[in-house]
Amino acid sequence: MSFPPYPPRPSPRKRPARARVARAKAKRMPWGWLEGYILSLTFMQALLFLPGIATIRPVIRISTYAMGFLAWVMVARKGKAGAGISSFPARPWLIFCMCWLMLMLVHPTNYSLKSAIAQCLLYIAVLSPAFWAGAALVSPKQIARLMAVLFLCNALSSLVGIGQVYYPEQFNPPVIPAMNGIFQGEDLKYEAADGRRILRPCGLTDTPGAVAPAGATTALIGLCWALRPIGIFKRLACLSLAFAGVAVIYFTQVRAQMVMLGVCMTTLVGLLLVQGNARRALTLGLGGLGVVAGAFLWVGQTVGSKAAERFGSLLSSESGNLVYQGRGGFVREAFEKTIWEYPLGAGMGWYGMIYAMFLDQTRLSTIWAEIMIQGFLFDGGIPLLVGYMGAIGVALYDSLRISLTTPDRDLRFWAAVIVAQNLGLLANCFSYLTFLSGMGPPFWLFSAALHAADAQIRASERTPEASRTPSAWPRPGGAFAR
Repeated sequence: MSFPPYPPRPSPRKRPARARVARAKAKRMPWGWLEGYILSLTFMQALLFLPGIATIRPVIRISTYAMGFLAWVMVARKGKAGAGISSFPARPWLIFCMCWLMLMLVHPTNYSLKSAIAQCLLYIAVLSPAFWAGAALVSPKQIARLMAVLFLCNALSSLVGIGQVYYPEQFNPPVIPAMNGIFQGEDLKYEAADGRRILRPCGLTDTPGAVAPAGATTALIGLCWALRPIGIFKRLACLSLAFAGVAVIYFTQVRAQMVMLGVCMTTLVGLLLVQGNARRALTLGLGGLGVVAGAFLWVGQTVGSKAAERFGSLLSSESGNLVYQGRGGFVREAFEKTIWEYPLGAGMGWYGMIYAMFLDQTRLSTIWAEIMIQGFLFDGGIPLLVGYMGAIGVALYDSLRISLTTPDRDLRFWAAVIVAQNLGLLANCFSYLTFLSGMGPPFWLFSAALHAADAQIRASERTPEASRTPSAWPRPGGAFAR
């Protein structure tokens, strides 16, 4: 008995290649103002490496910060409304700071009206991402890509900084303004083991030693990317770039940045332990120690005993005296003298980049700020200091909350990294003008974007955990067990 053969099955219709490409593109997150702004912070400064462009250096510096205003306007024009855009807790504090700064424009002892306006705009440009970063966030998964962009930008600057140590003629910018000082830049150099005079590397800037913060950021985020589930070659590349980041800090001889890196690494290890990721925390801690030690040995072959003398002092019993003799003295002066002399500010435009731009040779300044605490007091007195530090505090608290309570495991990891990174920037306020420089905008960008990412996840998942109030902390066995 025979059976009739089965009818032939129709072959599946192939999708047109154009349709497959269109569907693949639809799945990709588009690049937008968040990525572009991070890139601009690095590559606008890198324009100073073009021959002959140093004559318009002030224009380039201004353009770097003006990108924040441009992004604010362009994002606001889209009118996007979504979760977490207007609920960022630091915004009310920052609005108060902006209002107070605008009130300071009529301060009777401003250097000039133009310089006061410029200083006010500089403050607002640095904090502007707090108002548009949340609206510019497309997806919570974009946080990881933003961290990758920040990492690669700082890694490139670190590699250029190492190149400036070994091949200064090829990698140094054409014009370094600090070399035209009283000492012709000799005070910015140190002697290597082979007798060469090494200028503290600039990285992708034209300021000696300015690559040190980029090195710290490269080391921290590079080690974190090495913990992620990526290919072996990518993992080795991240470790190598982290190694370069630590090495360039040694080459700059900036001890404060090594301390800040230690603060960041310790904070991140602690957060990972609290999250229940003991294995990852141990790997990060050991990897960080290995990179710091390995880079020290490698740099020592070039710098010689200078590296051991400079950074070994951080482990000595006299480290407390070193802190006081360095930036610690400025902190003490700020709280013992400046805050009482200028409770409502000394007027704006008396120091820094703005003073140099509007300098009047007949009115030389007797005011100078080396740390951000002094800057707040000079520009706005106690109200600005309390308002801005309050904004920083609530932003850090919000990021810490997200790192412990957000339902998404990947976002929880990157939230911990952002907390560690931003805590290092806060600590930098005691050694540098952090929030009047290019180091400030990433703090507000990642804080606001992280808040929006967490709000989007909670709004989409509709889990019992998402219904908690934003200020709630995790219950035992909740977020820690994930």
